[in-house]
Order: sequence, then structure tokens, then C-alpha cells
Amino acid sequence: MLHRSSSITFLLLALVGALAVLPHAGAEGTPEKPTAPEQIDPTPPLVPIPNARVTQSGLLVGGQPSHTQLKAIQEAGYRTVVNLRPESERGDEGEAAAVQRMGMRYVSIPVPGAVGLTEQNARALAKALQRRDALPAVVHCSTGERAAALLGLKAFVVDRLSATASIDLAKGLGLTTLEAALKERIKAICKRDKSRNCQDLP
Repeated sequence: MLHRSSSITFLLLALVGALAVLPHAGAEGTPEKPTAPEQIDPTPPLVPIPNARVTQSGLLVGGQPSHTQLKAIQEAGYRTVVNLRPESERGDEGEAAAVQRMGMRYVSIPVPGAVGLTEQNARALAKALQRRDALPAVVHCSTGERAAALLGLKAFVVDRLSATASIDLAKGLGLTTLEAALKERIKAICKRDKSRNCQDLP
């Protein structure tokens, strides 16, 4: 009987000792929370490339980054740079090597103006952005115009947004001079594919 009582006393003392090393309550009387694991902010920081826009889906959209801006892009945590400028278009010399040297992924999808607004290019852009660890990403051309237009076409072709929603998305990213070309491309798809949401097409 004495042995059993001693065992109970020992267990109670052990319990008190364990409680003594638990984290203390915070100032508000609530237990301190463990530090959350580090995560990438889905809304990337705005690096001032020409006509820059950022989206909550993890994109920086705009014109041609300088080499200094590419370094700022890398330091800001971007993982992918998508260049829509064809090789024949001067102004981005050395970008591919610089991006890869900085440890980012470089993707080239040539979009030579309105004729480059194709379903194939929209799907290529979607594939590049859907890769594991692709985001945050930069999508650029020389001014941001083709980048905005192709992202609008991607929204319609791949993400299956309505015609108006896709055009509005592109306009929100800075689309101006290629708006008519984007509308014509979407109208052509609507005429061919009746399953598309084209009822609100202007």
C-alpha cells in the first residue's frame, strides 16, 4: 500500500515538472504560436519594368527589363522569366544567359505582333506558368502590350473565362493597341467552337 502511494506521488511530481516547461502564455493570455513555415507571397513585389503590373496569381507583366531590373527580379524571388520577343527583335540581347546565370528559368515564346496571338502560343504560355515552381513569374515583351494580349487570350483559350472577362483582364494588364486584334482572335475561336462563353462578346 505504501509502495503504491509512493508511485502516485512520484507521478504527480513528474506531471508538475512537465507543466513547468510548457511555453508561457503570451501577453493576451493565449499560448504562443509556433513560427509558420516560410512561404512565397502569391502577390509578387512590383519591380519597375516598363508599364509594370502585378497580379494576385503571381505574375509581373510589362516591358523589357534592363539587366539591373533582372537582378532586382531575381532578388525579389521570381523564378521564371517568359520573353515574348522574337529573336529578330533587338533589345533583349543577353537576357537568356543572364536569367539562367541568376538561377531563374528562361522561356521564349515568340509573339511577333498581332499575328502571334495564336491558340498555340496561349497554350505554350499556360504550360510555362503551370510548371512546378514556375511562380512567381515575369511575362514581358518590349512594352507589355503583347504580354497583356497573350495573357488575355490564355484566359479565354485555357482558363475558359468568358470573352468579355478575358478582354477585361488583358485591359487591366495594360492592353491598348492590340485590343482589336485580341477581340478578332476571340471572335474567330467563338465562331469555330460553340462551347465557348461568347454571349457577352462586344
